[in-house]
Amino acid sequence: MLDMDGQIGLLEPYLTKKDYRHLPLVQINIRIMKSLSLMLFKIKYIFVFVFISCNSNLENKTRLSLPAVFSDQMVLQQNTNVTFWGKSKPKENVQVIGNWGASSNVISDKNGNWEMKISTPKAGGPFMIEVKTQTEKLFYNDVLIGEVWLASGQSNMGMIMDTDGWGIDSCDGCLENQIEAIQNANNNEIRVFGVLEDLTGESFKKQKWVKTTPENTKRFSAVAYYFAKKLYDELDIPVGIITTSWGGTKVESWISNKKLKTLSPKNEVPLAESSPELEKERLEYNDSIAKINKSKNGYLTFDLPKPYFLWNEEIVWNVDIWDIYQDEWAKLDLNDLDFKNVNFDDSHWEKLLFSKQKRDNEIKTLKFNSIFNSNTNNLSSGVVWLRANFKVDDITQDYNLLVDKGIDHIDQTFFNGTMIGNTFSIDGKRNYKIPKSLLKNGDNILAVRVTNLGGDGGIMSPVILQNPLVTIKIPFTKFKIKHHAFITNGSSVLTHNFTFKELVQDYNEIEKSIIRGYDINTPYGNSISYEKMLKPVLPYSIKGAIWYQGESNVDNSFEYQELFTGMIEDWRESWGYDFSFYYVQIAPFEYAPYQESHKLRDAQRKTLKTTSKTGMAVIMDIGEEKDIHPHNKQDVGKRLALLALDKDYEFDIISSGPLYKSHKTFSNYIDIDFENKGSGLMSKGALKDFEVAGDNMIYKTAKAKIIDNKIRVSSNKVNNPKHVRYGWTNWTVGTLFNKEGLPASSFSSNQKL
Repeated sequence: MLDMDGQIGLLEPYLTKKDYRHLPLVQINIRIMKSLSLMLFKIKYIFVFVFISCNSNLENKTRLSLPAVFSDQMVLQQNTNVTFWGKSKPKENVQVIGNWGASSNVISDKNGNWEMKISTPKAGGPFMIEVKTQTEKLFYNDVLIGEVWLASGQSNMGMIMDTDGWGIDSCDGCLENQIEAIQNANNNEIRVFGVLEDLTGESFKKQKWVKTTPENTKRFSAVAYYFAKKLYDELDIPVGIITTSWGGTKVESWISNKKLKTLSPKNEVPLAESSPELEKERLEYNDSIAKINKSKNGYLTFDLPKPYFLWNEEIVWNVDIWDIYQDEWAKLDLNDLDFKNVNFDDSHWEKLLFSKQKRDNEIKTLKFNSIFNSNTNNLSSGVVWLRANFKVDDITQDYNLLVDKGIDHIDQTFFNGTMIGNTFSIDGKRNYKIPKSLLKNGDNILAVRVTNLGGDGGIMSPVILQNPLVTIKIPFTKFKIKHHAFITNGSSVLTHNFTFKELVQDYNEIEKSIIRGYDINTPYGNSISYEKMLKPVLPYSIKGAIWYQGESNVDNSFEYQELFTGMIEDWRESWGYDFSFYYVQIAPFEYAPYQESHKLRDAQRKTLKTTSKTGMAVIMDIGEEKDIHPHNKQDVGKRLALLALDKDYEFDIISSGPLYKSHKTFSNYIDIDFENKGSGLMSKGALKDFEVAGDNMIYKTAKAKIIDNKIRVSSNKVNNPKHVRYGWTNWTVGTLFNKEGLPASSFSSNQKL
């Protein structure tokens, strides 16, 4: 790519997938780079020193190297000793020189590894850094000194500013003020380094720090960007953000294997430290498990498409990575492709039945959990086929098949045996064209294979056929269903032949029969994200970290406080100092009935008490009932920034909403006191979602009011109340705030949960 000065630069990691690959200048430039590489190779022996520009995309054939997180335009933490590390010849003197007047040197070890610290001044720049040995030199230009923060977590942290590029096809404007915010994003002093979702490590080698421009900002984490912007607006100094997140990951994935084994007996399986020997051992183990599952129960094991690809120049320039991934799902054969055919006999499939009340009120979603009346994740996820038979009166026009709120997570959709759609997107609207050539007089068959990798999957809104003249609703009562495969881990499925009745009535016994193997080549296994997504930037010097994760741990919320506290300790041990750690409490959302996300929220609240230098951004007021990814990311980022401004930069502000402190019981009411009341407690609308219970622990809805800057709660159904809780449900909207406008966290006074 040519930058504004016409210089050859590294491939921009934040470009959208189709922006540049066909530009003539780019294609010419690739040839130029290859020619330059050959020329440099031929003449390099003429010079005593080889000078390497770090903003070049030429292959580095020297021994002196640093990780990609050191690049032109990087931001270094101010007023500290920052860590530099890399490779050189063994036992070689390596020197780092900053043109602000500081330098440091070290002798590399017998393997050529070296690490050193160099002091940084107060915020400013741009500066230049030279890294050199006796025979080699590297230069880093346009370096700023300021505040550096790490941003990590799962999909709510990963959700980028341009949600249309996130696989949400109908989501222009999904983030509030999205278009305007991107257009106005021009700031040389807010810079981002992004670790991509790639377990091979190949894409990491191509990354670099980038400035805030409208084009670059499209690929920034929205939460991280709004956090950085708020810091910059208040501090007026450079801010650097390192983003590393992966959707759907559990906290266990972000903890080192060494630490994880000290936290809980169930996590002692050594899944982390990667080596060819260990990977071979896991593969052999999985192969043996697959044979046992087949011989014992008739289960067939199939590998799922890998969630990453080898990043190299050929793929990056010529192929859409995401399309490759979706194509792999389209080609996935689970001995089920006959299910799409018009003449397939589905008479043994279960017809969906709903109560009269549900039919009268129109069924708006088709979630697996509701279908199977299940309290297990294994039936609310997996591979499920749906077939509907219906008539189309006018077959002279094209139609579109619409599912406005998407299909969770992956679908291959067939009309009369022909694939019309193939999408991997959690919330993305499905809009598939049905050409009139596929339509038939009489019966038409719609077949959909839905794969949900976790949580409560299914079809999230009504299925509609539509053109400008005709709208045809296909009610869910038209569909027949077959649960075809269990998700056994993040990398494989087991197909089965159980009937609907057997799955519903005998699932506990079925579950016991399943033997599970290791996650292979996915970020979801224990310690994998730590190894593949965090380690590459360790120990780059940071001021602190922000974190948005927890949705994937709702099913083991009882472990979360221990695991989360352990993760924070683990990261601080890995960096070698106790940096600040601020996190987002997960938002209310309509989880499956068997899930208890309020307990996860409370585990996050309690972590504040067990772990120092932490803060929690509460978002009880901006969750969305039907969307696990709240669109309001501005307030999320700003609330995280308030914590940093208060605790790290000594601003005299209230940075948190009210947090439960204590309660005092009286004969027929309870008074609740809070920390972080700020200028005082207030409500937005009537206070609701308070409950009280007596010694029998049976909770009843309570009336609540503000008295003397406390909350008084009572219920005429509970005499002598002893316990109180607030927002103790999956979905709620916070009504209690302080006068600074920050919401209170949900809580339960009962510590034995």
